[in-house]
Amino acid sequence: MIKLKTLSFLLILTLFSCFKKEGKEIETNILSKTQIDQIERGYGMFIHFGVNTFNETEWSNGKLPASSYKPTDLDCDQWIKIAKDAGFRYVILVTKHHDGFSLWDSKYTDYDVASSPVKTDVVAEVAKACKKYGIKLGLYYSLWDRHEPSYKNTEAYNGYMKNQLTELMTNYGDICELWFDGGWDKKDDEWNLPEIYKYVKEMQPNCLITVNHTIGKPENHSAIRQPKNYTKGDPIRYFPVDFRIKDPNLARWNDPKYYNRDGKEHYLAFEHTICISDRWNWFQKKNVLAARPLDELEELFYWGTSNDNIMIVNVPPDLTGKIRTNEKLRILELADRLNIRGGTNKLPKGPENLIFNKKIIASSQVDKHNAEKAIDFSLETYWTANDSIANLEIDFEKEITFDRISLFEKAKMRSLGDGFSSIRDFNVQEYELQTYSNGKWDTFYKGEIIGACKIINLPVEITAEKIRLNILKSKENPSISHISIANNKTKGFRSVSL
Repeated sequence: MIKLKTLSFLLILTLFSCFKKEGKEIETNILSKTQIDQIERGYGMFIHFGVNTFNETEWSNGKLPASSYKPTDLDCDQWIKIAKDAGFRYVILVTKHHDGFSLWDSKYTDYDVASSPVKTDVVAEVAKACKKYGIKLGLYYSLWDRHEPSYKNTEAYNGYMKNQLTELMTNYGDICELWFDGGWDKKDDEWNLPEIYKYVKEMQPNCLITVNHTIGKPENHSAIRQPKNYTKGDPIRYFPVDFRIKDPNLARWNDPKYYNRDGKEHYLAFEHTICISDRWNWFQKKNVLAARPLDELEELFYWGTSNDNIMIVNVPPDLTGKIRTNEKLRILELADRLNIRGGTNKLPKGPENLIFNKKIIASSQVDKHNAEKAIDFSLETYWTANDSIANLEIDFEKEITFDRISLFEKAKMRSLGDGFSSIRDFNVQEYELQTYSNGKWDTFYKGEIIGACKIINLPVEITAEKIRLNILKSKENPSISHISIANNKTKGFRSVSL
């Protein structure tokens, strides 16, 4: 009893500090313990798997035959063991994508695993493995269904959804999160989200619920706000929800948390999504694809879990029904670099960036992609030079001491012709970094390819007044989305800062 009272008192103090920080008390949606738990989890694994996996597509139209779903060596236990080893705290399993194919034996459709050559209830197997390895289970469920005959009849289809959600929420144990996606395909009020939200909460009171493309003006898909532009008090499009998503975009480093619905503010954390693949594909393809560079994954981890936000990494099983070795090894490499192998250690936080919004000048720039975009609070803005040889010069305003530099090069996206997938091409082929101190410039690093991300950890600290990035050779005019200058001594452990 004493422990319970102490916990309650600490929770009240935490919530009060949150309210005080914003300067006024929030009238509704006071942070629940489950919302705090989500922020503390911080890091999860997305699992896209289904009929698309076997048909070389991302979004299918609901007409692919269930007979094409045929993993040859399905091993859900392997998925969750990898998640545990890689330091993930939870998984989000895609139970039904836009195609309508269900990964469990649903009584309400014949377009599911029970109608395929491999009848294993994937949701059940994943739930069992999550319990075995001590991983929380979350589920993704597409509102949009391109197969179900009742879809165009709002009342009938909402009944269909409730039937399927009843199966998912009552047969597989505790569910920590429920993702809805595809809401843009109908008018917002046709989903009857308040009723669906209440219905799910009655079955799973601790399940946090969200809808993709959360923030923006209701009934106006073109007015969806991009996370780089979020401001406090922006309208919540889909409501009620417990947190925000807008995959695959990244929020600003100083991402705000309070959003408005019907004149009331609500605290909503942001859950980032990235793909382990270097090609931004959610469902696995027949050919083995390269994984993202380790440096990029590390920096995206720090970015995605900062400021009380959350990040999930999509690690999709292939046509055999297993996670591929090259992607398994990369996610384990990341776990080792972050020192979270096995999920026992605290999540780390990245070192403090010392140059956000400092004075910066460029040798040349393109309109709307000026030099300031290379050191602002967004990874989705960028500087572009107006020449293949160019430089950026950053004035620290006073001497700083650093031993870590991170460079993000903005990619040129090349379509792969399927209407969805693309590959990233990078331009920089040779560059150098210089510091300015005591009236002179000194080159301390020279490299060739920057690529998606390059982390440079120096063997000694450097103290300087300015830094300059000189791009000496580039295939086309280069673009830089972010530069970070930091000192590794400022690294620590992530903590909830409410």
